[in-house]
Amino acid sequence: MEWTIENSKLIYGIGKKDLSYLDINSEGQLELLIGDGRITFKEILKKVQKNTKYSSASFALRIPQLITKQIRKLLKSFEDARSEFQYKGAYEPIYPIKVSSTKWVIETIIKSHPTYGFESGTKSEFVLLEHALKDEKHRLIMCNGVKDVKYLKEIRKAIKKGYKVCISIESLKEMKSVVKLLPKEGYQLALRIKPYTKLHGHWGASSGRHSKFGLSISELVEVVNVIKDRGLTQLVTTLHSHPGSQLTNLDDIANFVSFISNIYKNLLEQGLSELKALDFGGGLAIDYDNRLDANFMRKYADVIVGEVAKKLSDVHPKIMTESGRAITASFAMIMVNIIDKFTTFPDKAPSQELMEKFSKKIENYSNPKTVEDALKKWDEWNDQSILDLDTQTLFAFEYISYKLKKHLREKFFNFDNYLEYLEHPLTPSLLKSEHSILGNFSVFNSICDYVLVNQYFPIFPISDLHTQPETLVRLLDITCDSDGEFATYHPAISDQKLFTKDNFLITYQEPIVINGLPISRFDIIVDKYLLIPLVGAYQDIIEFDHNLLGDLPDIVVVYDGNKWYIHLANGAQSISSLLADIGYIIENEDDPYVDHEE
Repeated sequence: MEWTIENSKLIYGIGKKDLSYLDINSEGQLELLIGDGRITFKEILKKVQKNTKYSSASFALRIPQLITKQIRKLLKSFEDARSEFQYKGAYEPIYPIKVSSTKWVIETIIKSHPTYGFESGTKSEFVLLEHALKDEKHRLIMCNGVKDVKYLKEIRKAIKKGYKVCISIESLKEMKSVVKLLPKEGYQLALRIKPYTKLHGHWGASSGRHSKFGLSISELVEVVNVIKDRGLTQLVTTLHSHPGSQLTNLDDIANFVSFISNIYKNLLEQGLSELKALDFGGGLAIDYDNRLDANFMRKYADVIVGEVAKKLSDVHPKIMTESGRAITASFAMIMVNIIDKFTTFPDKAPSQELMEKFSKKIENYSNPKTVEDALKKWDEWNDQSILDLDTQTLFAFEYISYKLKKHLREKFFNFDNYLEYLEHPLTPSLLKSEHSILGNFSVFNSICDYVLVNQYFPIFPISDLHTQPETLVRLLDITCDSDGEFATYHPAISDQKLFTKDNFLITYQEPIVINGLPISRFDIIVDKYLLIPLVGAYQDIIEFDHNLLGDLPDIVVVYDGNKWYIHLANGAQSISSLLADIGYIIENEDDPYVDHEE
């Protein structure tokens, strides 16, 4: 079959959903889209190499305008939902800075919307927001997390300075501390309760009655009693709950919203008459693997607004959400320079005599079962014989192993019932990547969530995207750690069967995970670049300096409607800086940066 650019867009998810800001031009070059502007990543790379010392480095791209784009999309989704359900209550977005507290992110949000609020989960984050919002005191600061005496005293100072603060109460002790340390006016209180409904997903443990966050129902009753006894009902403006992260089941979300709305109504009936808002926390998912509904953000807004409108039709409280990942994930990308490549099997045929000896083991196959039997038979022969082979014979054996697996893959996927065999024990061996590439980066520093929580990230080349992928590869990093690799691929779901040139199927009719990333040109991959998008949420904040490999150079990309501006914001982290973090102060005139190639 003739490979098309549309095929590449399908297998990589480019130009769709949460990668809609990417495209592929007629020459197979990956493009970045902002407004009506287009620029290839090849052009970005040329400007970086021309204007900085990082001629062969990997680096992080920072694109603040993609934050603005997501904010507008979120606001439009809730605006349309409110119109759809004739909902009279306002919508107020809040950004939780734990997701990314970099200056780029906070300043971009401030510039993008006049009243966008912020959430702090610790005293340090609160102090940061005081500094960042000193000229924007009208913006709400939602104070979550454990609030000790020092945190509350810092809040008290901010209240006196005129900051708009809402304190989320998460325990009876916190409520008593607020009564003791804070005045009876000048701020708001939110009652944060556990999300008793079960929500599924990567962080499903954040939901249910055993959630880490919020008041249990019995604690809620005690806190409300304290509020009434101390005459503080006028301060309680918000009912708050956080359902978790990366929520993809809309029915789960609907149940959660319905439960919180019911508690809200009950609290109004108990005399908390100033209760005017519902804060549904975070959870809005980003589509890392191109498997969510194309209109998921709008459907998320519809579920929240629709359920509140149904349960609270007579009051229509303000709706608040604390979306973080959905706002910042697209803001950052990693450009990974490939510095070496490896192959498990030889790519050259040995002598004809040895070829004929092993080729006799290749037979005809009539179904996936016979393919598996052939692979099992070959592996058993391998186990029995490989210890006695000399290097030349072993060379031949390895080459035949490669040819046999390629042949078996082709046969396997040509059978209509191949899906029934995908979970069989031998199938992973048949579908395992046989090539690897070495990227000049650290998985632990750039995409640490892959190691921490097995978070999936799309990864693909920036060029030759008009050609059929040659093979699947494992992406290795330069750390001395066996976990320093990324080899997970979530194939596109499609009835169209697309293959690499060496017979790996890279589209399926149902969600599966395979080992290896599709690569356009393995033969010339060294010195080329791969892109890892959607790394703008959490990765900068949680990053590890494993093996003393620190931050990559930061390149900011901006389009003003006429011209692209590409400049170095921060150089790669120096070795002396990393050593200082662990207590070693060194003086080095050269002070080389961490990236091992200059």
